[in-house]
Amino acid sequence: MLLLTLLSNRRSAMSTVGVLFDFDGTLGDTESPAMDVAFWELAPYIPSLGGVAEDGAALDKERAAFVVANAGKAFEFMCELVDAERATSGLAGVEAAFTQQRSAKAMEATPIAAAVDAQRKSLGLPTLAELFASGGAEATLLAQQKADTNARLALSARATPNTPAALDALRAAGTPFVISTTSGKPRVPICVDAAALREYFPSDELHIHSGESDFTPPRFKPAPDVYLRAASYVGGGGGLPPARCVAVEDSASGVGSAANAKLGLIVGYVGASHIADKEGHAKMLLAGKRSDDGRGADVVIEDMADLPPLVAAFAAGGVEQAKGHATAGPRWLA
Repeated sequence: MLLLTLLSNRRSAMSTVGVLFDFDGTLGDTESPAMDVAFWELAPYIPSLGGVAEDGAALDKERAAFVVANAGKAFEFMCELVDAERATSGLAGVEAAFTQQRSAKAMEATPIAAAVDAQRKSLGLPTLAELFASGGAEATLLAQQKADTNARLALSARATPNTPAALDALRAAGTPFVISTTSGKPRVPICVDAAALREYFPSDELHIHSGESDFTPPRFKPAPDVYLRAASYVGGGGGLPPARCVAVEDSASGVGSAANAKLGLIVGYVGASHIADKEGHAKMLLAGKRSDDGRGADVVIEDMADLPPLVAAFAAGGVEQAKGHATAGPRWLA
């Protein structure tokens, strides 16, 4: 009897898997509003935008290209790219420029500043003119971006289509899940609440793991750290081995992070509203450009309703069985 019990426990342990979800653009349809804030935060400091500041269509085209190029990246990385462009024009970095304007309590009245303030009003944010004049601006541009993003997402964050039903199905199957994101706290908890997902992630400490907030210094994707941390928490107790975990990701850096953490199954997701070219995005997730060993997503799905059966197939027979299951529908495979 004891031997049978031990064998049963071993089979149960081997069949247990956990799901580690990216948040922005995966659980939460938040990339579009967050990237809008990031673009208009940086726009006053991007030299190349000066020539199109009064052309609304051209500015929107620049915004769309910015979203495609930067979705899933930390704002710090976006600042580095703008700083590089400013350096070629002999200009100080964005933080230095922001500090100077904050001290002067004014931003130079330019067409791009006027365009940015009009967009900030449309997003429900105070204008830069108001912030600087009142002394209400944050101490740094990074802090201002975080405050503005939190304010915007508190109003606009929504769950991606069919995500609550997918989480219900995973929970009914006894499959534990947590969040593994680059984004910081309190941003992600704010979004969890706004998107009505709090019942699935009740604890900010146990169920929401952040590369920005849970490490000193921050460990942004594609570094593996946040996935390794999430795996150690999923399911309680000692967590689960990375090889028994499933990552769900919408970005190349996120797929790279999951691959670098040696997770068992990587599911790419292209169902969020910010992804216009779904097939092209799927191919990018499969390509594995941000992982150390070139591994990309194993499977890509467009509908979150497809996730629970994939997880069940992985639990039963590993990554090959999950990929075999995916051939039954309109999905892209590695």
